Amino acid sequence: MATDKASYRNRGGILQRLVTAYKRFRYFSRAGSNLVVKRSAEFRMVKQAVLEVGSNVTIQDYSFFQLTMPEPKVFIGNNTVIGRRNIITAKNRISIGNDVLIGSDVQIIDHGHGMRRDVPIRLQKAEIGFVEIGDDVWIGAGAKILMNVTIGTGAVIGANSVVTADVPDYAIAVGSPAKVVKYRA
Repeated sequence: MATDKASYRNRGGILQRLVTAYKRFRYFSRAGSNLVVKRSAEFRMVKQAVLEVGSNVTIQDYSFFQLTMPEPKVFIGNNTVIGRRNIITAKNRISIGNDVLIGSDVQIIDHGHGMRRDVPIRLQKAEIGFVEIGDDVWIGAGAKILMNVTIGTGAVIGANSVVTADVPDYAIAVGSPAKVVKYRA
């Protein structure tokens, strides 16, 4: 069978393998086998950050990981694809399961900003939470996953949806804010 050069699982040639090896060494606390990290993927991390990925993980071009204060941890399971131009920003904990497909231009954020009325916005501290994404999840292009959300096993998040509340196992959620419209058969 011929190799599909357009596949997101294409490991690329020697240059791509060198890029992956360098980024694996430089940024990942732990990484399983067959990791692919595209050249333009960017990582900004504090010293105490934890970034762990399983085997057969692909991080596509122009993805941006920001692991910032106080204690950021990002865990990504086996056979998971992080699509092009994704933004994953953690101050606490983001966990992405096994066999997850994340489309392009998705944002996953485990924190927000204070909005009290009696203090100017610029002076308020971040509100810190978590994001949990189960196994066998598909997140459509342009979706936003906000803090304190759990997306259940087998769920599907529609393109351009904004997830602000938990999504049950095998649910299909769409819209802004995302609402469950049906369940996978």
